[in-house]
Amino acid sequence: MDRLAQVGGSVALGREPLKSSLESAGNDVKDATAQLKDDLNGLGKPELSSGDQAQQSVDDLSNKIQEDVDKVEGAVKDAQSGGSVLSALPTVTSTFAAMGARVQATFDDLKKLDPKGELESAFKNASSCKSLTSQKS
Repeated sequence: MDRLAQVGGSVALGREPLKSSLESAGNDVKDATAQLKDDLNGLGKPELSSGDQAQQSVDDLSNKIQEDVDKVEGAVKDAQSGGSVLSALPTVTSTFAAMGARVQATFDDLKKLDPKGELESAFKNASSCKSLTSQKS
C-alpha cells in the first residue's frame, strides 16, 4: 500500500506519466492483494467462541478484495487497450479507497468479536503484521 500512496502522490503532482503510474499501481495492487489473499486464506478459523463469525468476516474480505482487484485490472486493461486513462483513474482510486475501508472495517469487526484481545495480540506479534501495526499506532 505504500507504493500506492507514492504513485497517487506522483500522479497528483504530475511527476510520473499518468498511464505508466496507473499500470504500475495496478500491478502493485495485484501483487500485494495476492499476498494478502494467501495470508487471509491461510489463517484458518481462530479458536474463539466467535471463531466461525471471524472466519466468515475474513472470507468475505478475501472475496471482496478479489472483486476489487478484478475491477482495477479491468480499468487498467481498458486504458492499456486505447481507452482513456483519465476515465480509468476514478475507478482505480475509488476502488483503492474502498479496499482500505473494507480492510479497516473487517479489522474493527474482528476486534469486536474478540473482547479478550487474543486476536489483537496475535496480530501485534505476527512478523507479517509488524509494518501494519507500526503504521496504526
